[in-house]
Amino acid sequence: MIKSNLYYLTPQLMTKTTKRWVFYTAVIIFALLSYVVVLYAQGYKYSFSEARFFRTGSIFVKANEDARVYLENKFLNSTSFFGNSYTISGLLPGKYNVRLERTDFSSWQKKISVEEGLVSDFSRILILPKSGEPYVALKKEISDLLNPTVELTPIPSPSKPKASPSKTPMPDKIPTEQFYLKNGVLFKNMENGETERLAYLVKGFSVSPDEKKILWWNENELWVMWTSDTNYQPFHKSGDKELITRFSFSIKNSAWFKGDDHVVVDSGGYKVVEIDKTGGLNIIEIK
Repeated sequence: MIKSNLYYLTPQLMTKTTKRWVFYTAVIIFALLSYVVVLYAQGYKYSFSEARFFRTGSIFVKANEDARVYLENKFLNSTSFFGNSYTISGLLPGKYNVRLERTDFSSWQKKISVEEGLVSDFSRILILPKSGEPYVALKKEISDLLNPTVELTPIPSPSKPKASPSKTPMPDKIPTEQFYLKNGVLFKNMENGETERLAYLVKGFSVSPDEKKILWWNENELWVMWTSDTNYQPFHKSGDKELITRFSFSIKNSAWFKGDDHVVVDSGGYKVVEIDKTGGLNIIEIK
């Protein structure tokens, strides 16, 4: 039986065709994988729920003490030995629960929004001791801040030269030429010579150590106004006012605490309040 030449050529032709398909398929797969690798290297990640690539964002946290970092209740790592900071990177846009913890210290937590290609910065986190000698020292520090000891001026005797009055440093020295309180109204002296009313029914106020914010309180509310633009998150413009929190109890006194981003409140018990309300407000109770 004579077989046609086609019978002998077909296997060879099929082999060549198969090799071509394998080659082109490999090229396509390589190109796709290279594209994906490049996207990931540039900070992109695929969202299966949205069925597309997003550029990832990050969360940066920095505390006054070293602490453990949790994302969605999952332990990630501890803050760095130097700087007590940590960066959570490669996050798709969305909201994430972040928590910092340290044994025998208060915890810090927020629900933080992450946007494409941006870093959500929380670099002024404060956690405080809850027990032991550090806790006792903390309570004394707060008590001294809110209730400073006033030294009496000695009365000079007739036989001795007049003694100079002793000077007692008071916390949060107020630039009275700029702010003053009269009959429960908080005023600000403007540069043009005019006077601006900032708030009513005010019981007291305090200017931040950097003189870029002013805190005031009434019967049960804490307010902050920024007197200069800020250069860190959350960004504020000069003149921004914000109600930090409203308590169910009467505020006796308040003052800036450990810098320009936290205040302490005396309400019969002490509370340390952060002024950054982004993602939730952290309040530390000092019993």
